[in-house]
Amino acid sequence: MKMRLIIMLLLSVFCVGHLTAEELSFYKKETDNWWTVFGGADTETGQATCWGRASKKDGSLFELHRSLVDGELWAFVHNTEWEIQGPDQGSLRWNFFSDRKDGLIAGANFDYVLKDKNTILILQIEPKQFSEALWNARYFTLVMPGNVANLSLSFESKGGSMLTSLAECVKQNEKKYKNFKPSLEKIPDAVKEQL
Repeated sequence: MKMRLIIMLLLSVFCVGHLTAEELSFYKKETDNWWTVFGGADTETGQATCWGRASKKDGSLFELHRSLVDGELWAFVHNTEWEIQGPDQGSLRWNFFSDRKDGLIAGANFDYVLKDKNTILILQIEPKQFSEALWNARYFTLVMPGNVANLSLSFESKGGSMLTSLAECVKQNEKKYKNFKPSLEKIPDAVKEQL
């Protein structure tokens, strides 16, 4: 679990757009006016994912990732309004809503890991139940603990449009990246000879 967390933290640098020459982009599709699905691989960490991203005008963003290497589903959330102080881990409530006012479809508690005062990772999301709620949702809200501001994000129609593209990205690329491994630096001959 600790190694996976380290990989996720390293990947989070990739998620917010700090791309280097070591990263490969293999998919991009806008699913509505607010959401885009991407596919990318980081040769440094050996992680390859497909993810849906929604960005707000204030720089806040939400990304839902599906690993092509091990199938894990997780979320990366950055909210510029957050000033989270305290422990490195916590719990939140994730609620999914339909078009109707107060049309709660589903909700569940999730644990998160604090990356910095504005950023959290929600790891080990159970795909089947989660995707069913997201598929029918018009919007969702992360209900944060204490006095931390909640975060709500919408879909132009429903979450199914983003999930369809996410599934397409996975289907097109999963076989290629299933055994994806970090790129290892080769030992120079001069060093090899001295070992």
